[in-house]
Amino acid sequence: MTSPTPTGPAGTAPPRRRFCLRTHVQLGLIAVIVTATLLATWQFKKAGDCYQDAVAEELRLQTAVQEEARYVYADEAPLGFRVAAASSRAEALGALKDDGRLAASEFSLAEQEAVSLRHSAAPESIIGSDRYRDAQKGYDVPRRLAHQEKRDPAEYRLTPNGTMEDGDRWAAWGRFSLALAGAAVLAMMAAASVLRPEPWRIPPSTGSSPRLLRGIDPIPQPATASPDHRRGTQMHLLVVVLLFLLPLLQLAAASNEQRAQAEASRHALRLGSAIVASGQREAFLTQAVTESQVADIHAAARELAVLYEKDSPAVRHERAVASAETSHASRLRVMAEYMGRAPSRADGVSAASVAALRARPEDWPGMRAEQNRQKLVADAAGDRGLYLAAATALAVVAEMLAAAFLESDRLFRMGWPAGIAALSSGITAWALLS
Repeated sequence: MTSPTPTGPAGTAPPRRRFCLRTHVQLGLIAVIVTATLLATWQFKKAGDCYQDAVAEELRLQTAVQEEARYVYADEAPLGFRVAAASSRAEALGALKDDGRLAASEFSLAEQEAVSLRHSAAPESIIGSDRYRDAQKGYDVPRRLAHQEKRDPAEYRLTPNGTMEDGDRWAAWGRFSLALAGAAVLAMMAAASVLRPEPWRIPPSTGSSPRLLRGIDPIPQPATASPDHRRGTQMHLLVVVLLFLLPLLQLAAASNEQRAQAEASRHALRLGSAIVASGQREAFLTQAVTESQVADIHAAARELAVLYEKDSPAVRHERAVASAETSHASRLRVMAEYMGRAPSRADGVSAASVAALRARPEDWPGMRAEQNRQKLVADAAGDRGLYLAAATALAVVAEMLAAAFLESDRLFRMGWPAGIAALSSGITAWALLS
C-alpha cells in the first residue's frame, strides 16, 4: 500500500513541487540567457564575416578600377590622342597640300603617322577601329573604359555596400538576441528580489523522498533568504547579474569594433584608388592640353616667322599654313577636354570607377578624415572591450568572495566583494560612457 502524497496548505501544491517549480524557473531563465547569448555570438560572427567579405570585395573592386584606369588612361588614351591629333592636322592641311611644298610635306607626315599607328594597333584597342572615334572630338575614352570593364564583369558586380548591409542586418539580430538575454537577466533579478510568491517561501517537506533539483537555487535568492543573510545575498545577486551582463556588452563592443575596422579599411582602399585613378586621368588630360598649347605656340611662331617678310606666293602659303595650324591647335584643345573628361554613369562606366575618376585633390582630405574617424571608432570599441573584460575579471573575483563569505557565514567580510563589485561597475560605466 502506497503512502499518500503529502500536501501543503489548502489550495496549494505539495512543497516538493513548489520548490521544484522555483528551481525550474531559475534554470529556465538561465537557459534563455545561455541560448540567447550563444545565438547572439553566432549572429555577430556572421556579421563579422560579412564585414570582412566587404573589405575583400572592396579590395578586388578597387584593384580592378585602378588597373583599368591605368590601362585606358596611361596606355591607350595618349596613343589615341596622338592619332586624333595627327588626323586633325592632316585634315587642316589637306586643303593646302596642292598650294605649296610646305603644306604637302606636313600633310603627308601627319597622314602617314595616323594611318601607320592605326594599322599597327590591335583591332580591339581604342584606335584599332572607328568604334570610339569622333571625327571632331577624337576618341570617346570613357566609353572605351566602360567596354573594357565588361571584359571582366565579375569584379564590377561586387557590391561591398550590400555586403556591409548584410552584416548590419546580422548585427541587428545579434543586438536583438542580446536584448532578449538582458531582459532574461533582469527578469531573473526581479524574480529573485521582488517577486516573492507565498508558496515559494514554504520550507520543503521532510517526509517526502528527495529529488535531484529540490531546494537548489542556481541564482542567489534575496527574497527567500533569512533576514540576517538577505543584504549579503542581494549583493551576491548583483555580482551574478554583472557576470551575466558584462559578456553581452563585450559581444556588442567586439561587433562595433569589427564594423568600424572594416569601414576604415574600405575608406583607405577607396582613397588609394581615387588618388591613383584620378591621377592617371588628370595626367593624361594635362599632357593633352599641354600638347594643344604647344601646337598653338608652333602656329604662332610660324606666323611670326613670316610677319615681316615681303609678300610672295611662298610667304602667303606659309601664312595659310600657320592659320591652319592655329585652327588645328584650337581643335586639339577641344579633343583634350573631350577625351580627358571625367566619366559618368551615362557613359556606362561602373559607379566605383566614376567615384574614383571624378575624385579631386580637394576631396582627399575629407576622405582621409572619414577614414580616421572610423579608425577612432574602432579604437574606442576595442578599448571598451578591454575595459569590459577587466570589469568581468573583477566581477568573477567578487562573486567567488561573496559565495565563500556567505557559505562560511562571515558576513562581516562582505565589504570586500562589495568594493570589488563597485569597482567593476565603475569600470563598466566608464567603458560605456567614455
